[in-house]
Amino acid sequence: MTKNLTPRGAAVLDVVVRHFIATGQPAGSVTVAGLLAEKISSATVRNVMADFAKQGYLTQPHTSAGRMPTARGYVAYVKHLMRHGDLHRVDERRIRERLDEAQPEVNALLQRACSVLSEMTQHVGVVLVPPPAEADIHHVELVRLGPDRVSIVFVTSVGMVHTRTIMFEEELGEQALDAAADYVRYRFAGQTLRHLRESIGDTSTSTSSHPEAVAVRLVRRSLGDAIDQPAMYVEGAFHLLDSPELAERATFPEIFAAFEERSELSRVLAGCGTEMGVRVLIGRAGLPASLGGCALVAAGYRFGPRPVGALGVLGPARMHYERTIPMVTTMARVTSDMATKLWA
Repeated sequence: MTKNLTPRGAAVLDVVVRHFIATGQPAGSVTVAGLLAEKISSATVRNVMADFAKQGYLTQPHTSAGRMPTARGYVAYVKHLMRHGDLHRVDERRIRERLDEAQPEVNALLQRACSVLSEMTQHVGVVLVPPPAEADIHHVELVRLGPDRVSIVFVTSVGMVHTRTIMFEEELGEQALDAAADYVRYRFAGQTLRHLRESIGDTSTSTSSHPEAVAVRLVRRSLGDAIDQPAMYVEGAFHLLDSPELAERATFPEIFAAFEERSELSRVLAGCGTEMGVRVLIGRAGLPASLGGCALVAAGYRFGPRPVGALGVLGPARMHYERTIPMVTTMARVTSDMATKLWA
């Protein structure tokens, strides 16, 4: 597009997109002409807008209405026309203060980052948490919850906590639990949860109270297929109800189904976590069909030099990108810094 985009065309498209983001109303040629810095007749503006419509960057809700951006128009605006800047220091300080309120655990930090993103952008906050299967075991605890219930807690090398509650048919003494935890801790420390699951799977089972036998029974029942799946935090889905564009599309059932099922959105976020910088995906070109009227602004976060997940916001395509993009960029950087310090 940039090869064929004249300064006049760029100015017109910029005004149309910013006007629609600010007001939610299509812009007519007279309105656009009045907002342009250069004095151009409304007839000339009308011709420029008609050309953009033919190219798929603008559309009309009906024949007598003004023009509004398509997903392609939003993408062109974000890539070539939008003014990119840093987040205001006041907002960055607010992010740090809100994240400081979280408990000193990586899980709690990521959940807080998700809720703060939603709160500060008025969109849906999303955070992809890496699957624990490939993380190294750092610590193991067995906690008695009752005569026949035990909670097994795995803390991984990236600071994530995997917890399962196991029902036991027999009552186990404190010494048996402590010995079983020591067995797992020293036998498998530094190895991945996946390796632990596979190793335990090759071990013969027993109903005795020997530490190894107790550990085998606990681990087999706590490390299922769930450790292979990334988790995803979602906060503020109700904000989508405030979007008239999405309401008019009558796509709420599909959108909320995507949140419920999560696999497609998780896949998209996983792709964002492997790249440097922020990614902006708008409409069906980058998002699942069920989220065709939406936009995702996401960035990867790290523990030290290691990329581990992604965070961002999902909202209508009519999004205030100039504020949302630096918000997500800053949140990813601050979350990475704080998570790294927490675990170190």
